[in-house]
Amino acid sequence: MRREFLLNIFFLVGINLLIKPLYIFGIDLKVQNTLGTQTYGLFAALFSLSYILQIINDAGLQQFNNQTISQDRSLLRDQYPRLLGLKFWLALIYLIACAVFATSIGYGLEVLPLLLHIAFNQVLLSWILFLRSNISGVGYYRKDSLVSVLDKFLMLAICGVMLYHPVLAKQFTLSWFIWAQTASFVITIAIARTFLRGHDLRFTRSFSWSALRPLVIRSLPFALAVLLMSAYTRMDTLMLERLLPDGEHQAGIYYMAYRLLDAANNVALLFAGLLLPMLAQQLSRKENIQPLIVLGSKLLVAGSMVTAVAVSRYAQPIIHTLYHHAPEEAVSALRYLIWSFVPVSMMYVFGTLLTAGARLGLMNKVLLITVLLNFVLLWIMIPLAGAVGAAKATLITQSFVASCMIILSFLVMPLRVNGRELTPILVYVLLMTVLFFIPYTGPASWIIQFVVILLSGFGIAAVLGLLPARNFLHLLRSRTRA
Repeated sequence: MRREFLLNIFFLVGINLLIKPLYIFGIDLKVQNTLGTQTYGLFAALFSLSYILQIINDAGLQQFNNQTISQDRSLLRDQYPRLLGLKFWLALIYLIACAVFATSIGYGLEVLPLLLHIAFNQVLLSWILFLRSNISGVGYYRKDSLVSVLDKFLMLAICGVMLYHPVLAKQFTLSWFIWAQTASFVITIAIARTFLRGHDLRFTRSFSWSALRPLVIRSLPFALAVLLMSAYTRMDTLMLERLLPDGEHQAGIYYMAYRLLDAANNVALLFAGLLLPMLAQQLSRKENIQPLIVLGSKLLVAGSMVTAVAVSRYAQPIIHTLYHHAPEEAVSALRYLIWSFVPVSMMYVFGTLLTAGARLGLMNKVLLITVLLNFVLLWIMIPLAGAVGAAKATLITQSFVASCMIILSFLVMPLRVNGRELTPILVYVLLMTVLFFIPYTGPASWIIQFVVILLSGFGIAAVLGLLPARNFLHLLRSRTRA
């Protein structure tokens, strides 16, 4: 299983590193520079609102489906049409809930068409994720990897023309951007569906509640986990926009920094998507999960620590290079936010393990405490420091929840603390912390210094055994197919 994980994770990360950074920095960033901080800040706030309520649309069905199909692939033909029929009706309820919630917190009717279009795109995205849960559940890991970047590839093509064509760029609006997302999602759904063509799957808008009731009850813990995680990861932008007089502007500033964290998180999130079905299979077969957890932890610690050190040291030139008009608050926010990448990465490993092991009761209790902690921190720190206060609150919250998930995993899952496995990780964290504080005033440009830190960090990780270079080279020579 470790060999299969490595083969697929390098393939998955490879194509995502090719496509998603191009989208984030070539399209999404260009949209903010074109539309302005305030307009993009409104979009970011409305997107966060739709994201938090996404639980109504998903109801935990994606994670539940991924786990159950991974354990018993024969369930696919019967479970797929029933869950998809349920999702059709949940989508309608979700759109209504978005409109009601938006008006209840003070948004005017003039914003609703924009919000509902963003929410409709969330429905399409949920459909893609549901299809992906079936694709990965039956073991088509590389096809799932292709689908994971297909919508971004299409956005590169569609928005690339609109944003970089001299005439079209002058007429570009937020509505164009949202419609481009709609088109990309629809095409992705059509292609993803073809990967399941041989399984005789059907779509129906009707469903039997008596037949679905056991599935819904079993998916409720997953639904609660998704709701709580969505709340504490997305309430920052929404509260910035609602609590401050210049909320749209502050939300836009915050997203200048958050975009870098989001880009880094996309890579770590890929690990979680691949780990979940593999861990679910291993646990169902009572196999040893320790090697896979250790491998994932080493890879993510190596990547997250060096990224945090390099980006935080050169936050100022990075922000001013990316954005036309970037205030210093965006630089300070990035210095705090990028360190959140380290605990978030650990959350993707150990939170995924608890999900695969169906330990959602304990996990949801921790997440509920996390949501309350994050809300209180944001309520206090946003009025005091705006976007920078929100970034500090995020770092504290993510560190808290990751620590809890690691402790829970060792308490309730078949894991043990192994000094030989833990020592190189701790040594690496210590060395990277020292590297962060070493001053450098040489003549080289910040870009060269940035690259030197990255290479140094990955070199240290390789020496300490955190990067499985030998394993990867062995995989390249093998003919093993996923």
